[in-house]
Amino acid sequence: MMKTVYTLLFCFTFLFSGAQKQINKEDIMNEENVKKVTNIYNEVKRYKYNPSYTLHIEKAANFTFEVLVNDYPMFIEYNPHVMSGSKPINHAILKPGKQKLTIRMTPPVDKEYNMGHEIDMENITLKLSINYGEYVLQKVSEFKEALRYELPQQKGKLPYYEVNLEFDAIAPYQEDIEGWQNGVDLTKEDKDKLLKEVEEFYKNIIQDYEKQDINSLASKYYKKQFEIAQTHYQTKVYDSQIVVDEWVKDVNETAPFIFDHYMLRFYGNGKMVALVKTDKYYINLSTLMREDPETSEATWYHMYLYRSKPGAPLEVIR
Repeated sequence: MMKTVYTLLFCFTFLFSGAQKQINKEDIMNEENVKKVTNIYNEVKRYKYNPSYTLHIEKAANFTFEVLVNDYPMFIEYNPHVMSGSKPINHAILKPGKQKLTIRMTPPVDKEYNMGHEIDMENITLKLSINYGEYVLQKVSEFKEALRYELPQQKGKLPYYEVNLEFDAIAPYQEDIEGWQNGVDLTKEDKDKLLKEVEEFYKNIIQDYEKQDINSLASKYYKKQFEIAQTHYQTKVYDSQIVVDEWVKDVNETAPFIFDHYMLRFYGNGKMVALVKTDKYYINLSTLMREDPETSEATWYHMYLYRSKPGAPLEVIR
């Protein structure tokens, strides 16, 4: 059975079956929190130098994997195909200096998404790079490389293999974002209580979508949306408007939301938490997911929570 998965990087959704009214953008533009989100572009600062960092997976073959920048997932690939692709990573870079890049490699899956027991290390390929520069002021061909890596020839078979790399980065926005770095280490909290709190947060998000309450969604997601905009220097009206456009589209969808078969997982060196899927088709993807019952096409939505200080409620940070 083939599953098709689509990913939305910076927006979330809850979808429910049954008849529902259609929300128009004009209906919600005067609501307080929506106005704050659409005005984010006015709050974003520019600096003397505004570098954008991009991670390029040039080729990854014959294994499944996750790629994390500073323990924040950028790629989650458990598909039976050769993979290549690029993603901007500034929102994972919280401060200047040394940054960590981790590639967690697991056995390949077959066409039915059954994972093997070992990686044939002699048969794998991994090539990646990170480049940076300032868009508009520089041509992409003029960007510099922060990192280039190709996995050396390997031997034998392994159930798991990990590559840990470092690269240097500049983060001029350091003083203007909070990030998760100063948050509470959630791995030290009571896991059962934390799981219940996280589940409750997810259920509240679901209720917001069910009620088509975009103003409430905007309140919950504001910090995340601001920090993404700031780290990527998004100063155009369109950059903020498109977030609300996507929320309107999402709450008007009707494909059912799947909230089952999940586990608690920590990121950001224990400072962030999320619920991830455990079934073979969607392993480690966000449990904020919908699937069309007729086509089996699925869309999943990132959401990572943190606690700013002991005793504070969980918040969306990415």
